[in-house]
Amino acid sequence: TDSETMYQLFDRSTCTGAEFLRLHMERTGDGEGISVRELAAVAGISHSTIGTLITGRTTMLPHEPAAQIAKRLGVDLSVLWVEAGRSTSTQPAPRRSRRSRVPA
Repeated sequence: TDSETMYQLFDRSTCTGAEFLRLHMERTGDGEGISVRELAAVAGISHSTIGTLITGRTTMLPHEPAAQIAKRLGVDLSVLWVEAGRSTSTQPAPRRSRRSRVPA
């Protein structure tokens, strides 16, 4: 199948996952900040996806970009993310025939 493990930003009692991500972007593990575009490039995703993560409109990513974000920010994957299940295939459902039913 085309399923992939998905990771969701981890909400804490003190702040949301989006707020926590923003805080870590302001001061990464090396003490420097990182821009949305820089983090997107490292993770191999669009800068608009990072934007939706830090605003809370999106909370989930596949494993690889989630892991790359955590690595670049200098934190363990489990500090930012919690496994949230599997994605489903993005293939469209097969089209049904549009034939009319003939009454019996």
